[in-house]
Amino acid sequence: MKRFRFRLEALLKYRHHLEYLAQQETAEAYRDVREAENEIVRLNEAFSRTAGEIDRAAAKGISARAFKQFNDYLDGVADDIQEAAERKQQLAAVLADKQKYLRERSVARKAIERLKEKQKQEYMDEFLKEEQKMLDEISSLKKAREVIDEG
Repeated sequence: MKRFRFRLEALLKYRHHLEYLAQQETAEAYRDVREAENEIVRLNEAFSRTAGEIDRAAAKGISARAFKQFNDYLDGVADDIQEAAERKQQLAAVLADKQKYLRERSVARKAIERLKEKQKQEYMDEFLKEEQKMLDEISSLKKAREVIDEG
């Protein structure tokens, strides 16, 4: 009996490749979300640091012009925080889409792999059945020879 050959091996390799690409895209999207989170943390720290500077400067006495500059800077940082939060939400939505696509690619690959395993098991069952049949024939012939030799 010839060796097991899965006819859809090329399709399985292609689906592995698609899954790999989806994994790469998902990893990139995850990295982008993490970078956005880090940007938000950095901006919040800058906001807090500047707010502390304003408090210290106000306690010592500060000109109205300098106070306005501090406030304008804080407003700018607050706007940047808001933009970064919106960007993070958009990136999180992209990440969710990429994860969904990755799950779809994984399911498609696993379906072909299950088919391959099923066909391989059927092949092995048939192979073992043929082998058992051949062994039964050899055993029958051996028994027949023994009966002929005795008689």
